[in-house]
Amino acid sequence: MLSDVPAPAAPRALPSPGPASRLITRVVGWAVAVFYTVERRGAPLPDGPVLVVANHLNALVDPMVLFRVAGRPTRPLAKAPLFEQVLVGGMLRGLGGLPVYRRQDDPALMGRNEDTFRAAIDALLAGDALQIYPEGKSHSAPALEPLRTGAARIALAAEAEAGGALGLRVVPVGLTYERKQFFGGRVLAELGAPFEVRPWLTAAGAEDQAAVRGLTEEIRTRLGALTLNLTEHADRALIEAADRLWTREKGVHGFREREGMAERVPRLRRFAEALAWLRERDPERYRELAAGVRRHERLARSLGAEEGDVPPRYAPLSVLRYALREGAALLVGLPLAALGTLLWYPVWVAPRLTLRVVRPDVESVATYKLATGFLAVPLMVLLVALAGFWLWGWVGALAAGLAAPALGLVALAWRARWGRVREDARLFVRAFGRRRTRGRMAERRAALVAAFDRVLAEMAEEGSGASERRGP
Repeated sequence: MLSDVPAPAAPRALPSPGPASRLITRVVGWAVAVFYTVERRGAPLPDGPVLVVANHLNALVDPMVLFRVAGRPTRPLAKAPLFEQVLVGGMLRGLGGLPVYRRQDDPALMGRNEDTFRAAIDALLAGDALQIYPEGKSHSAPALEPLRTGAARIALAAEAEAGGALGLRVVPVGLTYERKQFFGGRVLAELGAPFEVRPWLTAAGAEDQAAVRGLTEEIRTRLGALTLNLTEHADRALIEAADRLWTREKGVHGFREREGMAERVPRLRRFAEALAWLRERDPERYRELAAGVRRHERLARSLGAEEGDVPPRYAPLSVLRYALREGAALLVGLPLAALGTLLWYPVWVAPRLTLRVVRPDVESVATYKLATGFLAVPLMVLLVALAGFWLWGWVGALAAGLAAPALGLVALAWRARWGRVREDARLFVRAFGRRRTRGRMAERRAALVAAFDRVLAEMAEEGSGASERRGP
């Protein structure tokens, strides 16, 4: 009973996130937004004590994404060896991070986790936001890994020490990446609805194993609703192709329009659900439909469509407007983009050299790339500023120091635009004279989308029938 919960305990004094923490949060968030296109779906974190729980797909990059989207400083829990690194360790300590000692790192240090557990509780009692990854490891599995109970135990212990009056809320965050190892990839952070810990609280607090399991299961359910959960890796490409077909046939997006992840990922989850449903109910029909999607995708890629789909027709006036608009933008930006590329080329090459020397596991590739950038970017700005000082004094140093990052951003924007235009132009050249091929693709697209709609309707009908059988 809640009336039996012990009286509140005074939290130990912890350094509160101050100006340094907020500055580091902003800098790190800005850096990850340069490396990726970061999108957020959902409201920022609420005020007061908050435990952020997220899936773990990209090592130290995941906390950096949360710094970008959370809207307030969050203390990260991270594996202890990271705190020993000069750059990363200093950043984690500045953010009020807490080390987690893992058996695979050093079994002799596992006992120190009691101190980390205590510090995490005290941070929540002090009203801070804490982020934790209950899967316990970074991975590339196609679905959520089994969750560990640490997040639930910390939450229940903190609420119990406050006598049930803390008002601690848990915010689930689903992270979905596209091309997570590469510069220019994309990531969506979906912040789910906050929910209170108090309904699971009993007099035993974190010692109530049933409460711990129940809260962990609630976290798993809510994270599952915010993440892509597939049976195998190949399913990701399949549902993405199916979604491209469906949205273009339905007119949700133009054939060559690049859509954001915030709009697309919820649809991908629906396609993933339908894929699993059809595979279980009718394997032969699933194989036929999957084969049809893959055939269409292979033909589209052979024509040069990496994103979007092949338009069934090209309107001459629209093509002319596109060519004039994009050609003019590329031409105007070319001189500055060329200068920025020349200036920043050593920085763009530096991460490749780091990977050759360190040879990290696949989960840490993006982390090492970003860490290299953290060192290389300020160094390059400093060198450019020193060159400006040598040539023109303090005014030259200030101008050069401001111009260098601006030129880099112009170069990045120009390269991204050039990539899109080059793909569209290649597709136009290959597909323009193949009217029959485009016509066949349009017919197959319509047939496949009709098949998708039947599957979705059947799945919805079955779900509705099951709900009626269960009753109110």
